Amino acid sequence: MKATWDIFCSVVDNYGDIGVTWRLARQLVAEHNLAVRLWVDDLNAFVPMCPGADATAAQQWQHGVD
Repeated sequence: MKATWDIFCSVVDNYGDIGVTWRLARQLVAEHNLAVRLWVDDLNAFVPMCPGADATAAQQWQHGVD
């Protein structure tokens, strides 16, 4: 069974918080073939970085990241 990595992001004041964690999550999936779950406390801040994201969805998958 493959381990799942959980990354938690608390958006404080700008896109740097979510930008770094989103880039890390995608990189772990793409370069290391890891299962990654990204937890974000402000999905509205995430949508500009990932236009396919839905701020109202309880759970979603984007670019291989859960």
